[in-house]
Amino acid sequence: MQKQIVRKDEQIKLIMECRQSGLSDYQWCQKQGINAGTFYNWVSKLRKSGYTIPDSNSKSEGAAAGQDVVKILRVQSFLQEPQ
Repeated sequence: MQKQIVRKDEQIKLIMECRQSGLSDYQWCQKQGINAGTFYNWVSKLRKSGYTIPDSNSKSEGAAAGQDVVKILRVQSFLQEPQ
């Protein structure tokens, strides 16, 4: 399979389209047929070269960072039969 070269201006356009779509980066990339790793490389390289790229929707909307652990006490009751 031949690698498709995407110019910098097209990368910026695609990133902005993704970030305004309301989808997570991963979901948007799947729909567009773009490898998510490639997409994140674009974002990283553009940021390093001085471009301001908005955060993804999942970060800006306060996606859960982890799971909470809740301790549940188990109470065992013994029923007595009527005498």
